[in-house]
Amino acid sequence: MVALSPPVPAAVASDIDGRPLSTLQIRVFALCAAVVLLDGYDLQAMALAVPTLAEQWHRAPPAFSVTLSASLLGLGLGSAFIAPLGDRLGRRPLLLGGLAIILLTSLGATTATAPWQLALWRLLVGLGLGVCQSNASALTAEYAPRARRATIMTLMGVCVSLGAVLAGATAPQVLAAAGWRGLFLVGAALPLLVLLAAALGMPESPAIAAQHSAIVPREGGTLRALLQPPYRERTLRLWFVYGLSAMLLYFLISWLPVFLTSAGWSRAQAPHGIALLQFGGILGSLGQAWLVDRRRAISALVGGYSMTLVTALLFAMPGTAPAWPVLLVLMGSGVAGVMMSIIALGAIFYPPEIRVTGFGWAGAVTRIGAVLGPLAGGWIITAGVTPRMTLGLVAVPSLLCIIGTLAMRRSVAEAQQS
Repeated sequence: MVALSPPVPAAVASDIDGRPLSTLQIRVFALCAAVVLLDGYDLQAMALAVPTLAEQWHRAPPAFSVTLSASLLGLGLGSAFIAPLGDRLGRRPLLLGGLAIILLTSLGATTATAPWQLALWRLLVGLGLGVCQSNASALTAEYAPRARRATIMTLMGVCVSLGAVLAGATAPQVLAAAGWRGLFLVGAALPLLVLLAAALGMPESPAIAAQHSAIVPREGGTLRALLQPPYRERTLRLWFVYGLSAMLLYFLISWLPVFLTSAGWSRAQAPHGIALLQFGGILGSLGQAWLVDRRRAISALVGGYSMTLVTALLFAMPGTAPAWPVLLVLMGSGVAGVMMSIIALGAIFYPPEIRVTGFGWAGAVTRIGAVLGPLAGGWIITAGVTPRMTLGLVAVPSLLCIIGTLAMRRSVAEAQQS
């Protein structure tokens, strides 16, 4: 497949910032967006499968906490230890290989008969997702003009929410027609389509193509490079905020159907709550990306976390249940919106020679938070905390994210000047 890589036109490689978007660039963005959509669909499909699995396998929902976290753990491992090979071997071969892993392991998940088996398959699915996400992010950043990079990367990130919306919108029909296995069969069909399209139409990164033609050997990025000046301070602060954000978001999207069902929503209505949260994320991320492209990244992130904090407090107030659909949209505009736009900081913080490594390790660190999020939800349910108070607890990590974002002000200013 690598030998069939479409060439990178010299005009595109040398003058991305100085010319209108070409057909090639738009094709790259569309393919990378489709790759990212798989992540949103996959994670949400697992969460939506839990009520049916719990009923069929006669298990309480908290028994699936490890299963919900397994793909996130795999995603972190893939991001940290496999995806950085894209800085040496190229983005394209890693992307195609990751898609193949997602396809095969999603099919394998349909054979599970116990939570531990499903967790194992989900771990392997996550490996493929981790490889794909970091390399798709790097490709998008390297084909995007600098003045619109944050907006384009955020639009790519929006596809995580679109994937989740797709899962939420189609889950009732798929579950009725094919049961929980149907969700994973769809999760195998989607990467198959994207794999075929990427094999035919995905070029290599212009930065990597240029390095391939150079005489000097290319070593690629390492974790050590991220933790040395001038990258150490910005890396550690990005990890803190991004990881905490991931814990918060994955806590919500993993357990929100269960929370809403416990609060009186029907099983058919609960997926719509996920759609509202993700729809809000799409709206919020576009506004935040507009600010990031205008060098107001800190204002964008602080605004998103503040919205999340305020809506969490409103959830905790008695008598607000009729307003929950609106609050879900507002909360999504904060927490989900930030997760789509904060990834643009990786393109600002890291040069091409360590960009996939930067994206990969940031993704890996966020998976620690993302694994803890679903586990925390299971503990809270077991402790008997009411859905209203559970959603109110979201205010605590939101406040910590605000503090962490304010601590990144100097790092962002230095990166934008370099």
